[in-house]
Amino acid sequence: MSLLQIWKAKGQILEGIANSVFKKEDVEHIAEQRLNICQGCTLYDFKGIGCMLPGTQPCCNQKLGGCGCSLKLKTRALSSACPKGKWKEELTEEEEDQLKLKLGL
Repeated sequence: MSLLQIWKAKGQILEGIANSVFKKEDVEHIAEQRLNICQGCTLYDFKGIGCMLPGTQPCCNQKLGGCGCSLKLKTRALSSACPKGKWKEELTEEEEDQLKLKLGL
């Protein structure tokens, strides 16, 4: 993932961080389901070899065609989807726009 891609995904990154800090039961349930799916994927990187940012594992192995994102954050960002289509976003575009406004993006 390039710096430009990171900039474009900043809303999802901030959403994941916010949902990691301010935990809600429904978000945690979705994150747990998503992470269970990720753990069975060939792109699941527990060691951090293919993470976009070192030390953010487990991640979706960028070197093998994944996004490189920290799964602790990505699975909690309800506006994000699996790059391989194994799980979808939970928010509509309108809901995502409202979320971005709340986050000041």
